[in-house]
Amino acid sequence: MVVFAIAGSTHGQNCPGSGDCLEPNATPGCSDPGCCESVCTLDPFCCEDWDLTCATTADLTCAGLCGAAASGSCFAANGSPACNDRTCCEAVCLGDPFCCSGAWDASCALFAGFFCEVPGGECGDADAGDCFAANGTPACNDTDCCDVVCGIDPSCCDLNWDAICAAIAADACTGACVVTVDATDGVEAESCDGPSNDACDGGTAETTLPNRAMHGTFRDDLDRDIVMMDVSGLDLDGDGEVRLRLQAAASSARISVRETDCDGGLLFEIEPVACLTTTHVACVPATMLAFVIEPTGEVTDCEDPAWRLATEVADTCGTVCGNDFDCLTPHEHPGCTDPSCCDLVCQQDPVCCQWTWDGPCTVQAAQLCGGPPPENDACSSAIDAALGTTPFRQLLSTPSEPAGDCIDPALRGGDVWFRHVARCDSLVRIGTCSTADFDTLVEVFTGDCRNPVPVECVDDEDFCVFETGSVLIDAACGEHYLVRVSGVDDATGTGELLIECFGATCPCREDLDADGRVDGADLGRLFIDWGGCPKGCAADLDDDGQVGGSDLGLLFAAWGDC
Repeated sequence: MVVFAIAGSTHGQNCPGSGDCLEPNATPGCSDPGCCESVCTLDPFCCEDWDLTCATTADLTCAGLCGAAASGSCFAANGSPACNDRTCCEAVCLGDPFCCSGAWDASCALFAGFFCEVPGGECGDADAGDCFAANGTPACNDTDCCDVVCGIDPSCCDLNWDAICAAIAADACTGACVVTVDATDGVEAESCDGPSNDACDGGTAETTLPNRAMHGTFRDDLDRDIVMMDVSGLDLDGDGEVRLRLQAAASSARISVRETDCDGGLLFEIEPVACLTTTHVACVPATMLAFVIEPTGEVTDCEDPAWRLATEVADTCGTVCGNDFDCLTPHEHPGCTDPSCCDLVCQQDPVCCQWTWDGPCTVQAAQLCGGPPPENDACSSAIDAALGTTPFRQLLSTPSEPAGDCIDPALRGGDVWFRHVARCDSLVRIGTCSTADFDTLVEVFTGDCRNPVPVECVDDEDFCVFETGSVLIDAACGEHYLVRVSGVDDATGTGELLIECFGATCPCREDLDADGRVDGADLGRLFIDWGGCPKGCAADLDDDGQVGGSDLGLLFAAWGDC
């Protein structure tokens, strides 16, 4: 059958039909309105009899239809609403309807990895996909490269060959091995002329400090470099252990970590593969540690760096799931307060329980576990933001009614609100430039929540990371501003609102007796005016017509000289 595109044709009488779009159904049209219309435009016959050719055309062209090849892989962000495996698509969208109403993004692909059987084969199978790209299947089509990558990250063969697997392949399978060093690294003192730092063979070990990086060379295949690091003073809670994260890169080397000296008890070994940086996190005794670095293959040029190790040490050993740190707030310690949520997140990202609970960990926690909205989710519950930084969580926030036209309302995600009383009569910068970990929209208003008046807004600034930005306004002393920070296009995360003053600061309003200090005398004056207060009343520091708790808080915040 020849397919014709007929300009101006209409198929409304048969679209949608009643049959499956991806199967011959012997009825006019098919059940999905958009797919039916587009296929019938290409081939009007399909709105008389939906045959095999119509079903094939739908499969190849109806992106956004669960099960259509055009929708893209279920195991990678594909840009369409839906994916190419109907059963998987419907299961994921049952849990997260946005995957079929908005876009099949990285979260949908993550859920697919949990709920769906990943297609594909073994290392080297032609159907497994390209090793150097996210291919939507487990494994890849080059046996040797696949084996190396899956030895480093087994999930590449067990679950899905994603962008991380492709990046590992780019480093591990190209045959080019260059140990990357930094100008701030320490460099071993041993030269290529002879051994000097093998403390187990008459030499003197090199020394390094915690939270530093160091690199060195190999003189020959028998060279052995020994580096000592004292971590005995870093245990602050008396449990006798500290958490060590060791990152190492080497062309062909093994790094053994031993207790006390080069002959001490072996704690662990790491052996980087194909010059990739390998990370190992472990609790180790708070004592002197010895790093014994030895070649495991042929040594070429002694002038070229052959190994690099970087260490980080923190006093965070012990149980991490069930500690005192909020799962929805980034913090330096691993783990978080909700044990079940912590376990779920760490199954996906083990680093969250190994080293630090960072922004990506909080996003995973919000997606997997949910939780309450932020305290300042609505304008009516805006929190005070003074000069400097104010931490915030936008995760799990809901959008407010649009005010202003800074951005297409369809792109505005959840938002959080702040109140700011200008403390300088000059230019003020307000925003999230490089202080938030997600794409933000910052808007500043005057007025109140019932009638906010837009002043300025910004989506992105070129020199800010993570598509963040700040606005610059000409402020007036005592002027009240509302600030809204929204996620753009469903972006979500955490950050800090930064407010900076560029000019003269305002007189200290909290100094009610004008003696240059905020002290007990000012506190007494505030209590005298407690309650209803006429407009302009000095003790009404937040200008809400009342002298109350918020004014008391502002006074205490300014306590001392001013």
